[in-house]
Amino acid sequence: MPRVKVSSPDRFLFSMEHHVGISDVNYAKHLDSVAMINILHEARLQFLASIGFTEGNIFGLGMVVTDMAVEYRSESFANDLLIIDVGVGGFNRYGLDIGIQVSNSALETVVCNAKMGVVFFDFDKHQITQIPPAFTAILGQSEAKVA
Repeated sequence: MPRVKVSSPDRFLFSMEHHVGISDVNYAKHLDSVAMINILHEARLQFLASIGFTEGNIFGLGMVVTDMAVEYRSESFANDLLIIDVGVGGFNRYGLDIGIQVSNSALETVVCNAKMGVVFFDFDKHQITQIPPAFTAILGQSEAKVA
């Protein structure tokens, strides 16, 4: 099976820090993959909060994760300070990709690159819906760039 390759976004719109806690570490004494998934989801939520939204209310719509890929590049250990940078790309009619790069602050190494595919969802109608144009404007995307 070919290895997953995830590139980082062209530009980052948000950054946050995470101290690796002992509960984030597995039996091999490095950052657990499940903990990393939780960190990535937290980064997505904090990114949305930084622009005034929650995943349950973006101009009255929800945001649902449809896929995720993580390319692990190096280890991280308890007490490491991670820098998590978030960007966007891959816009389409119903969603976009949220790209995340996680780096180890002290070692200046990339721990992982990740991508989450998300779509907009109308929870009342139980169906996906188009990206609100006002949301793409906030992210600096013109409607012409949204296929």
